Amino acid sequence: MKKKWMSLRSKYKAPLGFAGILLLLGLAFSYAMFQGGFVSWFLFYSVLPFVLYSIMMAFYPADRLSARRTISKEMLMAGEELTVTISIKKKSNFPLFYMVIEDLIPDALQKVAHTAGNAHQQQSRVLLFPLFKKEMTFTYKIEPAPRGVFELDAIALKTGDLFGFVHRKAVVKTLDKVFVYPRYQEIERWEVGKMLQSGSKQAGRRSMTDYTSTVSVREYAPGDRMAWLHWKASARSNKLLTKVFEHQRNDDFCIVLDQSAKSYGRHTWLFERAVSFAASLSHYSISKGGAIGLENLEGGDGIAISSGVEQQWRILHALAKVEPEMKDTFDEVLKRHFLSGSLEGKTAVIISSRLDEVMVRILEMAAVRNANILFFFIAADMKLSALDLTLLNRLNHASIPATAIIGPDFSESLKAGVTYATV
Repeated sequence: MKKKWMSLRSKYKAPLGFAGILLLLGLAFSYAMFQGGFVSWFLFYSVLPFVLYSIMMAFYPADRLSARRTISKEMLMAGEELTVTISIKKKSNFPLFYMVIEDLIPDALQKVAHTAGNAHQQQSRVLLFPLFKKEMTFTYKIEPAPRGVFELDAIALKTGDLFGFVHRKAVVKTLDKVFVYPRYQEIERWEVGKMLQSGSKQAGRRSMTDYTSTVSVREYAPGDRMAWLHWKASARSNKLLTKVFEHQRNDDFCIVLDQSAKSYGRHTWLFERAVSFAASLSHYSISKGGAIGLENLEGGDGIAISSGVEQQWRILHALAKVEPEMKDTFDEVLKRHFLSGSLEGKTAVIISSRLDEVMVRILEMAAVRNANILFFFIAADMKLSALDLTLLNRLNHASIPATAIIGPDFSESLKAGVTYATV
């Protein structure tokens, strides 16, 4: 019932306001005619200009107002300050007693928008009294800027008469895009070679599994190809055995970032730390001349492994848009990607805040099938639990280098390396 009343009120607000103006003028004129005298006629002529202004305001073309937005920079890092200036121009000399200007920005930016000293300003909204001024400006700041790609697409304008009978509104379309990239840290040292199973000597970027050279056999695991079965050894042992091929490590790193909503819950800050760590690793790798890519867990092509400054900006641009919105659990998604072979020939740098029995089994299964894995556990607490230590030790014993990222300083965690797992 309330919504219906609000809808009717909004629909007939202008006609009712116009009728109210005419009623006010009629009452003042009737009072002057019947009462007579200086006071009554003075009251009528005093009200007349305001009534006439209200009538003219009812026909004021608000859509002729122009608005322009100026932003201090289109690309910035998370946590930096963004300054936005709104400029309004009138095309006529018609006076406006007041004007409410609001920059329609996304909620994520609205939460961190601050006034710039105007007494009648609140976040990205301001009340101005232009009168005969043809140009008006106001400024607000967004600090700290949250990570993301944001579209600022419209500015809302509202004016009216003194009595509140007539309101004129307009929405001016003006599109600006702001790219807020994740903030990365300068990592002092990341000894990748020591973390890889084959030692510090790394193979070239094109190295892969050699399927012509069998080094041993192992028990069959679900998902193994039929062509990998060693039929003679299976017949001798009376169970299915799979060939283990010669496999070379390489320095082609592919970041696999956990984007599952179930991994983070309400801890959005933990996901932001994971994104920042992914950006820091990519920056370090590229600054050292390495090659790195980003896996798309939602079925897209992702970012192919490459090197150079342009590659870093590609990864930062992709990381600016990621959100923990996947409905499937991370272990389910990770299992599908390993079985599909999309991570074959690469070293998967897995970054996740999830560490449990199921997750460890998935990683162990992938390692058995000669997958190259580096696992980084984004810890929520400043001290690891006994279970966390046990699972990290288990991964390291399974030749899966696992490191806990504890606290906001990534360099300290990487210096400690796997020692966290043996504390």
